Amino acid sequence: MRFNLSGAGFTAILFAVVFTFSCVPKRKMVYLQPEEGQNADSLYQYQRTSYRLQKGDILSIDVVSLEEEANEIFTASKGRQVNQNIQNGGDLYYMSGYSINDSGFVSIPIVGGVKVEGLTLEEAKQRIDELLKKFFSLYFLNVKLGGLRFTALGEFKAPGKYVILQNQATIFEAIAMAGDLEMVASRSDVKLIRQYPGGTKIHEVNLLDQSIIQSPFYFIQPNDVIYVEPLPAKSWGIGVSGAQTATLVISIVTSALLLYTTIVTLNR
Repeated sequence: MRFNLSGAGFTAILFAVVFTFSCVPKRKMVYLQPEEGQNADSLYQYQRTSYRLQKGDILSIDVVSLEEEANEIFTASKGRQVNQNIQNGGDLYYMSGYSINDSGFVSIPIVGGVKVEGLTLEEAKQRIDELLKKFFSLYFLNVKLGGLRFTALGEFKAPGKYVILQNQATIFEAIAMAGDLEMVASRSDVKLIRQYPGGTKIHEVNLLDQSIIQSPFYFIQPNDVIYVEPLPAKSWGIGVSGAQTATLVISIVTSALLLYTTIVTLNR
């Protein structure tokens, strides 16, 4: 049996196959791509709902007053906790904040237990304020989340658990904190695992599409888990960049030409 495929044809086929299945195309790596016919500078409206507090959330509750007693209760003790926590290199609000227990209550000095589960931050502030008025008259109350805690899993350059000390943060800010995504990360099929009062849901998010800005998943929520799977190129174990692919192609072509030469020699 004779092989009629020429060396050039054989090499061309190898090049086509390797380049088709190895390189990760740019369209699978660039964030926030506009749809066909869509302006890159389109104005998007946020689809954002007020977060409802859940069990395990940590609140930062600050009370500043002209009354010495109030300051001693809320400021002095909290200051000692913060200083100790900073020295230990721990979570700033885990030690100094107010955790919502399994019954949905936070325990506040003097005031006692306050039911805040299911409330927005503004509603929780109003409820705490109503109770504080029974003990103090001149004070300033500030209630906010004790940081946004999230987990980054999968194809991140630095996966792990993180805390963003802001009232709100986008999914891109969370990704940036985890070192951005690897080249082989599947940016079009990101799993966002989010907790709700009734349980947990898994949402699919496409980071390549500009329309994510107006989706309810553009802003992360406390205890979100962001899981990113790899592209098939990683499981194939071949090059994902131009340089890696070129090196792979040269190696394959060299071996293929050697094999072709051997076959031709045997058929003579």
